[in-house]
Amino acid sequence: MSVTRDAKGNSGLSALEITEITYMEFERSLYRIVVHTKDDVFYTVGTLKYWVTTLKSSGYNFVLADRNTLINVKNIIQLDKTFHVAYFGENRKGIEQKCFLSEKGYKEVVKDVKLSQPNITFIELPLW
Repeated sequence: MSVTRDAKGNSGLSALEITEITYMEFERSLYRIVVHTKDDVFYTVGTLKYWVTTLKSSGYNFVLADRNTLINVKNIIQLDKTFHVAYFGENRKGIEQKCFLSEKGYKEVVKDVKLSQPNITFIELPLW
């Protein structure tokens, strides 16, 4: 996938392996798609609807998890049932990468996860 390392494209194009993407989000203030990997942030153009269609048509498992967030289901390691959060693991700096999901998006991700990745851990707060 063609991306840039800065929002304006001054860094030129870089190739990014789609399998490295954890999630993508539309950043209104930049009018760009911000592409997150475990360790880096990149930028591209288009709409999330375009990208979800293109990526799914190419055989990748992405779900529109919120109206502004597209998530790579294959890279989820844990889901929070209480707060609807997807976790992707720690990056090189030891920071846990996570992404918040809408209620509808969470349900879509869970449905997809149960079919494709039954080993994902589900966590939730205890009900007191």
